[in-house]
Amino acid sequence: MTDKFSIKHFRWEETSDVVAFLNHTSRFENTEKELSPNLFRQLHEMPGADPEKDCFVARDSERKIVAFLHMISEKPINRMVALQTVGECDYREIVATKLCQVAQEFSRHKFPRTLHVQISKQDHDWTRALNNLGWKEVKQYWNLQRVTEKNKDLEETIIPKGYKIRSLDIQKDIEEFTEIQNSAFAEHWGFCPNTSDEIFSRISMERDGQEGILLIHSEKKIAGYNWTLYSSKNGRSTGWVSMTGVHPDYRGKKLGKAIVLTGMHALIRRGAKSIELEVDSQNAPARELYFKLGFKKISETLWFETII
Repeated sequence: MTDKFSIKHFRWEETSDVVAFLNHTSRFENTEKELSPNLFRQLHEMPGADPEKDCFVARDSERKIVAFLHMISEKPINRMVALQTVGECDYREIVATKLCQVAQEFSRHKFPRTLHVQISKQDHDWTRALNNLGWKEVKQYWNLQRVTEKNKDLEETIIPKGYKIRSLDIQKDIEEFTEIQNSAFAEHWGFCPNTSDEIFSRISMERDGQEGILLIHSEKKIAGYNWTLYSSKNGRSTGWVSMTGVHPDYRGKKLGKAIVLTGMHALIRRGAKSIELEVDSQNAPARELYFKLGFKKISETLWFETII
């Protein structure tokens, strides 16, 4: 069956084909979630990335793309993440199995101790492929959504006494912001510490920008932040709560709720018809906060792990 497709390293000249494949497979074509060639390039030109070595394209005998694999190195935590997309075909489980093997072989020549892949809970082809290769399920995440058009009763923000909220100033705040983010997520599963260069690159991408990052701070320092993304197209618009973090020294002061609400109100003012986010299913405080703010679960994903 493997003679029906082949897997080779990605080349930049394939960008248009790969972007079209990703949008078609995700059903994002002509929507606000559509991946542009520019955003694809930005995502694959992060500091330390080398997509012509780190990415793979699977094509069938007629040269049609059937899968794309992006290997992300996280050396500080000895982890490699395999980001994958497999299109619909009669031999999809076989393609998934082969991608797993490519990811494992790629990782053996690197540094990591662990290799992770995230899949939809409903993706039975991937589940069978991973189980057959001995991978273990280690985490479950929930994708949540709040439809703002139907829920206009979002409560107002109450900022705790002694704190203020403002937008990020990338030139002034980047070093302290990096430290806050790394401290806030230091104990979270799968988090790899970021460098200032990596964060700067993220902020410079489409859908992003320093106006989407709100800081809550005391007179002395930044205590926490809410990082949102926004995209609109053809009359449709979506906002994302990308990350919300509070420094360990400032937890228990209701700062997280205040900064999340402020970020949500900002997205609604920009025109977001819905707001989405991802949360660890075992993070009860965050999960319950989002439910109280009107979010509903729309899908689930599973993280699988293998030891290299």
